[in-house]
Amino acid sequence: MTTEVDGRGTAAPAHSDTDADEEAARPAAPTAGGRVWLAALLAAALLFCAFSGWLYWTAYSDDDLAYSRARDEALAAGRAHLATLNSIDAAHIPAGLREWRATATGPLSDELRRTEKKSAKTLRERGSSARAKVTDAALTSLDDTAGTATLIATLRIETTTRAGAPATDRKRMEAGLERTDDGWKLTSLAPVPVGKEG
Repeated sequence: MTTEVDGRGTAAPAHSDTDADEEAARPAAPTAGGRVWLAALLAAALLFCAFSGWLYWTAYSDDDLAYSRARDEALAAGRAHLATLNSIDAAHIPAGLREWRATATGPLSDELRRTEKKSAKTLRERGSSARAKVTDAALTSLDDTAGTATLIATLRIETTTRAGAPATDRKRMEAGLERTDDGWKLTSLAPVPVGKEG
């Protein structure tokens, strides 16, 4: 840097070309309008990220909740229907058979209708009543989209006859379920061989 003498004889620093280059290289301070635009852009980006995250979480949560609801409904219906289908009151056989039909749809419903007269005759001849309780049950499969499920359950069935003492039997059964306009209903029913139960 060099010095120059001004008109009053005072020495003053002279600006060199290097000083001018440094001043030109400094970034210009953002204007008020530029700061507002930058803040708005940042806020919009943050809002977009937050909204996208919320959409993802909501979609995941809704699917998860819907599946859990379907699982609980199918399990509860399956337990109730299995107990009904394995219970009968000898004094009210026609009403009992109607309750059996109300638990079923599809192939099982067709089978119950086809064998209803024979079942009524057999139940009247035996004069026995049965009361079933599901002691344990679980879904082994569930397709919420198709509206189908499979349930495996253990039942305790208490049977009484006209003259005999009450007897208790235990059964393991596998049932197919289908979602209908009236809720989940049984489509199939089969005994579970020993060793297959879950």
